[in-house]
Amino acid sequence: MDQTSSPDTRPAGPAPAADQMEERARARAWAERLYAERRRRDALFPDGLFGEPAWDLLLALYLAHDKGKAMILCRAYQAAGASDTTGRRLLDRMEEEGLITRRRAPRSRKMRIVELTDLAVARLTEYLGGGSE
Repeated sequence: MDQTSSPDTRPAGPAPAADQMEERARARAWAERLYAERRRRDALFPDGLFGEPAWDLLLALYLAHDKGKAMILCRAYQAAGASDTTGRRLLDRMEEEGLITRRRAPRSRKMRIVELTDLAVARLTEYLGGGSE
């Protein structure tokens, strides 16, 4: 019997879960840097000079998701640097696109929570995970 290794018996590379964890870690680090830099820039220049509230909101929601936390609506608007009206419009569009969900907070009838969908998490992880290299 031949003692050479067949392709089926060679040691496998890193497990897919390890690759996914590494990609998530890169994505989280990149999101943290991007969001922090945007807040630093906003602090140094006049209000309203720069604006991409949808991106700021996605980054903030991604970081909250990564920490296992939900975000209440008023925090989401603050994270985006948007008024309530603009924030609602952004969230409406994101919900239509299947990127976020909104629900009532468990302990409050008035508070609403916004979270990324699995689709949004996957897309952001793919984008951010490859963006820092």
